[in-house]
Amino acid sequence: MKEQRPENRKQPQHTRDTTGSALLAVLGISLILMLAGVTMVVLSRQSMHRIHRTVHYAQAQALAEAGIADMIAKLGTNYTFWESNACVGSLSSNGTYFVTTQPQTNGNVLITSDGIYMEASNRTIMELCGTLQTHWNELYDTNSAILSDGVITLETGAYQVNGNVHANSDINLGAGTVSGYITSGGEVTPSDAGLSHQPLSPIPPAGPFNFDSYLYLANNGGTYLEGNQILHSANLEQPATNGILYVNGDLTINGGTFTGTIVANGNINVNNNFTQAPFPDNLNMPSLLSTGTIDLDNKGTFNGVMYAKVNIIIRNKCTINGGVIAGGFTDIRNYVTINPATTGYPAWDPLNPEVPPEVICGGWLK
Repeated sequence: MKEQRPENRKQPQHTRDTTGSALLAVLGISLILMLAGVTMVVLSRQSMHRIHRTVHYAQAQALAEAGIADMIAKLGTNYTFWESNACVGSLSSNGTYFVTTQPQTNGNVLITSDGIYMEASNRTIMELCGTLQTHWNELYDTNSAILSDGVITLETGAYQVNGNVHANSDINLGAGTVSGYITSGGEVTPSDAGLSHQPLSPIPPAGPFNFDSYLYLANNGGTYLEGNQILHSANLEQPATNGILYVNGDLTINGGTFTGTIVANGNINVNNNFTQAPFPDNLNMPSLLSTGTIDLDNKGTFNGVMYAKVNIIIRNKCTINGGVIAGGFTDIRNYVTINPATTGYPAWDPLNPEVPPEVICGGWLK
């Protein structure tokens, strides 16, 4: 029998299978390791991105808080200028803050500060504690004899204004005397009338007085009259408790005296030798308050600031001790004397003069 040569012998099948399996295993492990490496790189980059983003948000938060601090400092130097304003600042080449302020209906000032650092932004909000009384006190100077949203006209005769005069519009001056500063949002005629200091902030046409509070007082210790009224010295009603007379309509007064505050949800016309005096327990109360026009004529004396949401017209030997505030124009003629208040600010809201509201502050991410 012939012996087979070694080279003619066949290799066992299982040997080739084992070699192929080992190669596949090595390739699989290499692929797994490569994927693991890529995954680690991706996770590392994501982690670094999150760290950078957190740091940038923290920087933005710090910038927003810096903006709050900056605005509070500005409010401390000039409250009326900055209570409704905006400013921009920066602490680094990549960081900026934008701050705005807005007065609230409760007398507070809302401060909103946006801090921006790189691609991150953050916002902080603070409501600065205030009161309506303080807010109006900042806007209305105690030495102001006349404040008007519209045109002020002082004409014909020896008028005497012993205090500051300010109009958001024009001021027309005649032959009388103003012993104070004259400031205007428009033109002053004649132009050499004495513009000698920074104008006050424009007065709000809506006015500072809370008519609802005076209505409440009239119904609780005062006198309330419904509809248009014509009152004479003989029938001018005198509130006994708090000195508040409220007329829900137009009011005409023909002479007489009254002690307290007269309020009308309409126009007020006063004629012929009328004297108003402050109520003994409320010396800082206004004299006349009107949602319409106040028209005074012929020998009247009023002790306390008067306010009209529309216009104020004064003629012929009238004296006002406390000043006048008009939401429209003010027209004064013939021997009128106006003195500013000497007892401080009036009661803008007699039911809530100095109660501080809640302070609210907080911040969040955009």
